Amino acid sequence: MSTEHRGTGQRKIGQRIDPARPNLHAFGSMLDEFGIGFVRIETSSSKILNLNRSFANFLGRELTGVVGTLLTDCLNEDSRTDFIRLVESVGIRAGERVEEVFSVSVKDGSRRWLRFSLVVEADEDGPKDECNATVIDLTQAMKAEEELRLANDRFDSAQETSRVGSWEWKEGDEYAWWSKQLYALHRMDPDRGPVTFEDFMLMVAPKDRETIIRVNQPPFLPGDVRRFEFSSNPAVGPQRHFAATVWMTEIDGRLVRRGTTQDVTRQVELVKALEQSEVNLRELVSHTAEGTAVLNLDGLFIQADEKFASMLGCNPEDLVGQPIQKFAEAESQRAIEERFLNRTHAEAYEIQLQHMDEYWAWLLLSSAPLLNDDGQFVGVQVKALDITHRKQVEILAKHASQARAKLKSLTSRERQVLAQIVDGQMNKVIANRLDISEKTVERHRSNLMKKLEAHSVAELVRISITAEVMTAS
Repeated sequence: MSTEHRGTGQRKIGQRIDPARPNLHAFGSMLDEFGIGFVRIETSSSKILNLNRSFANFLGRELTGVVGTLLTDCLNEDSRTDFIRLVESVGIRAGERVEEVFSVSVKDGSRRWLRFSLVVEADEDGPKDECNATVIDLTQAMKAEEELRLANDRFDSAQETSRVGSWEWKEGDEYAWWSKQLYALHRMDPDRGPVTFEDFMLMVAPKDRETIIRVNQPPFLPGDVRRFEFSSNPAVGPQRHFAATVWMTEIDGRLVRRGTTQDVTRQVELVKALEQSEVNLRELVSHTAEGTAVLNLDGLFIQADEKFASMLGCNPEDLVGQPIQKFAEAESQRAIEERFLNRTHAEAYEIQLQHMDEYWAWLLLSSAPLLNDDGQFVGVQVKALDITHRKQVEILAKHASQARAKLKSLTSRERQVLAQIVDGQMNKVIANRLDISEKTVERHRSNLMKKLEAHSVAELVRISITAEVMTAS
């Protein structure tokens, strides 16, 4: 145990474990004062020959109950093979130090991560079958690192779900830091590297660039908050709409601009749809006035007012002499014969008549018999309301209900894939965003087609949008 170590670098560190110390017990006790573990093992078997109290504590065991046991038995199964390989490699490089982190199972069932620094002694006959190691407990550091990784994953997931990206730009720096989701929102590859202000401006619609420049004009004061909206450049892909917030702060004497950008494309589209629905509503109100027509016993128009004629896109004189059955689809023809040509009062009911613009107009009709002075039945007076818009909404609502029912059958992952498909992304991009393989994306796409009974991507998009628009409404 008087082997002299030669060389520099890591080998010198090995001298701290060198038995030139009075004895291993004293050396281990010295390391105990600093919370550093020490263990001496037999390299051929990994049997523990000596250890200090700190290392025993790392294992959650009593000092006297560990000597003679195998160190590999204390390691988790996924670490044992690597530890044996490491010890074997150290055995052929006597005097050199090798470090590696392994996880061990503590007696209470928990897991610890320990960093071993191993050195094999040697004498004139070569390496000995003994190995010394100092051990440091990295459990708290590893847990903190894992928590940080999980926090970053949750942050990325939250940004992806809410379609929000974030950025940070320090005063004087040429480049800004962008979050992963911000790259995705602007359809840019994170691997392309940092983004300059000029790069970003190329992604902005020309009409909104002046707004971006104005928002980024000094003076900047800590605590300032600026909000604005802009759209993407239609020349680089389907246009998107964004809502952004920028706030100023100061770090270590440097002004820092931080911001968030949210994709509000769907909200903007829904607002436009709502505005259009209001236009349609006003048009519907203008059509709610009743129209009146008179028909003879055969269903021929004897007269019709302008309101009734306008519901079919024609003039009153165009209807006179024409049979109402000529304008009706098959089921409506039967209703006309059964209801208001049977010489009795008929409650309001719905029929479809063909408009001059070649679409089916829905009319709500009610009828009353017309009698001459002798009490003979001579025809029918019809009153009508145009309910075409209402019926279209009912049909759309029915389709939306069916679409929502289909979407409920999807798994969480299938919904994520569908959202990416609706967003126009290719399989490779979807795989990267969801951290899955392209084959998995293809399998989910196939399942989506089956569950939603769709035969094309266009149908998938239609089903998704139909369900979403009606839900939002």
